[in-house]
Amino acid sequence: MPVIRLALAQMNAVVGGFAQNVETLSRFRNQAASLGADLVLSPELSLTGYPPEDLLLKEGFIAATRVAVHDLAQAQNLPPVLVGTVVSEGASGLSLAPSSDGRDVTRSSPDDFNPGHIANALVLISEHGVVATATKRLLPNYDVFDEWRYFHPGVGPHTIINVGGVAVGLLICEDVWTKNGPAAELAAQGATLLVVANASPYARGRRDDREAMLRERALETNCPIAYVNLVGGQDELVFDGQSVVVDASGDVIARAIAFSEELLVAEIDARSSSVGIVVDTLYARDEMRTRALHVNHVAEPPSEIEEIYEALVMGTRDYLRKNGFRSAILGLSGGVDSSLVATIAVDAVGARAVRGFAMPSRYSSAHSVADAEELARRLDIDIATIPIETAHQAFASMLHGVLDGGPLGLTDENLQSRIRGVLLMAVSNATGAIVLTTGNKSEMAVGYSTLYGDSAGGFAVIKDVPKTLVYELCRYRNEIAVAIGDPEPIPLSVLTKAPSAELRPDQRDDQSLPPYEELDPLLELYVEDDATAEEMIANGHDAALVLRITRLVDLSEYKRRQMPPGVRISKKAFGRDRRMPITNAFRPETV
Repeated sequence: MPVIRLALAQMNAVVGGFAQNVETLSRFRNQAASLGADLVLSPELSLTGYPPEDLLLKEGFIAATRVAVHDLAQAQNLPPVLVGTVVSEGASGLSLAPSSDGRDVTRSSPDDFNPGHIANALVLISEHGVVATATKRLLPNYDVFDEWRYFHPGVGPHTIINVGGVAVGLLICEDVWTKNGPAAELAAQGATLLVVANASPYARGRRDDREAMLRERALETNCPIAYVNLVGGQDELVFDGQSVVVDASGDVIARAIAFSEELLVAEIDARSSSVGIVVDTLYARDEMRTRALHVNHVAEPPSEIEEIYEALVMGTRDYLRKNGFRSAILGLSGGVDSSLVATIAVDAVGARAVRGFAMPSRYSSAHSVADAEELARRLDIDIATIPIETAHQAFASMLHGVLDGGPLGLTDENLQSRIRGVLLMAVSNATGAIVLTTGNKSEMAVGYSTLYGDSAGGFAVIKDVPKTLVYELCRYRNEIAVAIGDPEPIPLSVLTKAPSAELRPDQRDDQSLPPYEELDPLLELYVEDDATAEEMIANGHDAALVLRITRLVDLSEYKRRQMPPGVRISKKAFGRDRRMPITNAFRPETV
C-alpha cells in the first residue's frame, strides 16, 4: 500500500492581503520541502483570505487573484501545492491563471457558463505551473455563510490527482459534510485519499462536530481524509485551525494545535490507484526519508473553556493587528466584564499596549475604584482616573432648561455612561488607540446597555459571551495564572460582589433583570436555538418571564444593529448569524 507524505498548511490568511498570503504560502511550501512532503494542502480561499465578501464583486480583486497564482507558480524545486482561490467561469470554461510560461490554463466544461461568474476553487500548482483545478460543489447559505451571493457551484467531472500511486480526490469545505455527496462520488470514481480545504469558523463544540462528520465520511468512502482549516481572526469570525487527518476507519492519526499556525505533516496509507492527473513529486520515495522525520503528531485538543478563551484572545489580537491598531484602551469600572476584557486584551497584545481608565461618578463605590486599580496593578497596565462629576453636573445644568427637573432616572443613568463614552473616544482620537467595549451578550440581548455610552467603541471583545460564561472565563484565567506560579489577574472581590452598573445609589443588575443564572438559559433558547416563546413556556418556563425577556430581546434590535463587531464564539451570534428586522410588529404574545 503506497504512503503519501502530506503537509497541511494551517495558515492565518489576511483578506485581500495577496502579498502577505503569497509569502505565507511560500514559507509553508519551503518548510514542507525541507520535511520531504509529496504534496502541500492549504485552506479554502487561502490566497484571498476568508470571507472576502463583496470584494468578490470587484473585477480588480478577481484579477489580483490571477496575478497572485502566477506569482506562486514561479517557484521551482518545491513540492506541488493545492491553493484555495477563486476562478472565473466563462463560456469557454474555467480561467485559472497564467501558467509558468505565460499561457492561460483552462479546463473545459460541458456547461455554458455566463461570463463573470466565479467559483470557489482549489488549484494545483507544481513546478510546471497550474496543472489542475477543482471547484466547490455545495455552497453553504446559512449561519455566517452567504456563498450563493458570490459563487457559481462547481459542475462537471470531479478532480482527482495521482501522487505516487495515490488517487487524491479534491474537496472544499461543505463538499465533505453531505452524505452521498461529492466525497462519495469521488470515491466511486476511484479516489483513494480525500483532501479537504476548509475555512470553518470556530463555535463552541465545532471540533467535535467536524471529527464526528469526518469519521462518517471515512467509513462511507473507505478513504482516509485530510482536513486542513484556516486559523486566525477576521472581523467577528475566528478560525481555530485544529486541522486533522483520519484514516479509512475514521480514527484520528494527526491533529494540529488550536489557534496557531502550524504545518502538520502526516504520512497516510492509502490504496494504490492509477486514476487521476499524474503529479510529479519532488522526492524519490525511500525508507530513509520515511524514518527521518517524526510525523503524524496528534495534538491534545483544548477543553471547551480553553478554546473559548483562546478564541477571544486571537479574535482580539488579529482585529487590532490586521487593522493597524497598535494599542487599546477601555473603561475599568472594577466590574467583572471590564476585568475580563482587560485581561484578554493584555494576553492578546501585551500590557504595554493596553491602558485603562477609571471614570468614577458620585455613585461609584470606593471598592469598585480600588478593584479597578488592583486589576491594573496585577496586569501591569497603566490606569488613569478621570472623575466625571464635573461633566455630570454641567450636563445636568444645561438640561434643566429643557427637561423639567433636569435629567432624572434612566436619563441620568444613561447620561453618565455617555460621558464616559465621550471621554474614551476623545482619548482614542488623540492617541489612535482603539476603544474596546465591555458589554456582554446577556446585556446586549435585552438592551441593558447605553447607545453611545458603554457601547461606544471599535471592538466588542465579549459581545458573544453570556454573563454566566464571563464568570467562568475569569475563574479559568485565574486558574491558569496559579498553575504557572503567577498572581491571579482578576481580584477575588471582583468575582464575589453583586453585578452593578453603579449609575444610581445601591444599584444591582438583579433589580432590572432576573438573575443571570435564570436569564442566560432563556436567551440561549430564544437567540441561539430559535425557540419560540410558546415552545419555551410549553417546556415549563415561567410564562410571564418568557414573554418579558423575549419582548426585551425583540425591542433591542435597533441597539444591537449599532454595536461594534465582536468575537463570535457561539453557533448563533448577534450580527452575521441573526438577521432580524429592526422594524418588526411580530410579538410572541400576539400569536
